[in-house]
Amino acid sequence: MEIDPVIREWLRLAGQAPSSHNTQPWRFRVDRAGIEVWTDPARSLPVNDPTGRERIISCGCAVLNLRVAAAADGQGLNVRPEQAGDGPFVRLLTGHHGGPDRQELAPLRDCIGARHSWRGRFRPYEHTPDIITTLVQTARQEGAWLRPVTDPESRREVADLVQAATAAQWKNPAWRRELTHWMRAPSHGDGLPVGRLSGGLTRWSVRHLVSARAMARDEARAARAAPVLLALGTGIEGPMQWLTAGQALQRVLLEAARHGLCARYLNQPIQLAEWRPKLAELLGGGQPQLLFALGRPDGTPHPTPRRPLDEMLKR
Repeated sequence: MEIDPVIREWLRLAGQAPSSHNTQPWRFRVDRAGIEVWTDPARSLPVNDPTGRERIISCGCAVLNLRVAAAADGQGLNVRPEQAGDGPFVRLLTGHHGGPDRQELAPLRDCIGARHSWRGRFRPYEHTPDIITTLVQTARQEGAWLRPVTDPESRREVADLVQAATAAQWKNPAWRRELTHWMRAPSHGDGLPVGRLSGGLTRWSVRHLVSARAMARDEARAARAAPVLLALGTGIEGPMQWLTAGQALQRVLLEAARHGLCARYLNQPIQLAEWRPKLAELLGGGQPQLLFALGRPDGTPHPTPRRPLDEMLKR
């Protein structure tokens, strides 16, 4: 089936969504009724993400981009999460004018290309309460909660959890091997970009040389120094809630990009089952799905590589 050029552009924009290690773990199927978004088990991270939670969250981010792209073209997509085959998928039906949020989603179209993750330092930034209030409301519109960590003692305790969880990850040789597997030359179209000639040395250093203690200290410092530290979560746990979290995350990130803000993820206490309940207790309950710093980058963010659209199509 030949895909309409308009829908191809929607799919291209969907493929700009964030994902763990830039695995881009989504597949798209287009038919006369609309678009299906599937998770791709071949792009799983068994060590970093053993339950597939982050893989499904990433697909939720792609779903939100589809909704935004359609809204910008004056169209609506009726979202129907379902469970089948190798996991949950989302059926987006075309052919109607969308719900009441279409006008709110449409302006976010230009923010898809402006949204970038950031691993460096943030500029000093005094955020206004209005921006945080807007982001909290944005997450709520998608059925998730967003909580700023503002109390100094709570932030210190969250940073301590980040430090402990990061150290545990970097002490795990299997986790390091999985990370380096996704460190690739930009021409590969996915993964974490490293130099074509220097990549081998970089991967070896990550596997054998990088200090777990130093990495843990750096991540904790990032949590303590973040201009804004935010946790996003859901009321209960499950694949459908992970899809909800992904759509809420991407909508928050696009709204933040309107204000020139980028995210640095600090998900380590959520990725390790030992630390997640402790983080939930600090946050006041619920199921935390993502933890991230938000601020203005002290430098120029660069887009990560992306695969050609045809590689993402499910036949």
